[in-house]
Amino acid sequence: MTTPTITWLRRITSPHPSPSGPSGRRAAALLLRLACVALLAWIGYIHLHLWLEGYRQIPTDGPLFLLDAIAAFLLAATLLVWPAPLAGLLAVGYTASTIGALLISLTVGLFGFRESFSASYVAQSLAIETITVIALASWTILAAATSHPGGQPTHHRPLAHQLSRGR
Repeated sequence: MTTPTITWLRRITSPHPSPSGPSGRRAAALLLRLACVALLAWIGYIHLHLWLEGYRQIPTDGPLFLLDAIAAFLLAATLLVWPAPLAGLLAVGYTASTIGALLISLTVGLFGFRESFSASYVAQSLAIETITVIALASWTILAAATSHPGGQPTHHRPLAHQLSRGR
């Protein structure tokens, strides 16, 4: 691989922002990341709730609702403990695919099941998932911009330390 490619890969997988970045940017990145974690958990809750309320009875789509809930909770936890731009990219891809699946289900149907816009949580899911994609993309760009430019990670600081220092 070329040096720019290696540097880019190190940057997106490094969970450690540059210590030289403005503290306001670090605080904004932390708050945005925590908001993204909460939004992903909310998406997971909605999918788990719908699965428990009867979607589990729908062939193929039912198990996918449970898988969607688990994936949302896992991505939220991952983003919480591993604040690397790659985690943000994975979460953006997950959330965008969830929106896509809902839109397909609303229009032509998905695996033989066609969702109705008037069904529980459809409008709320579209709104939350769209906001989540925007928030995750924003955080990912911000996190990538504040990564150490040489690709070398700075010292690891636990979340509690980041919260106390406004980072």
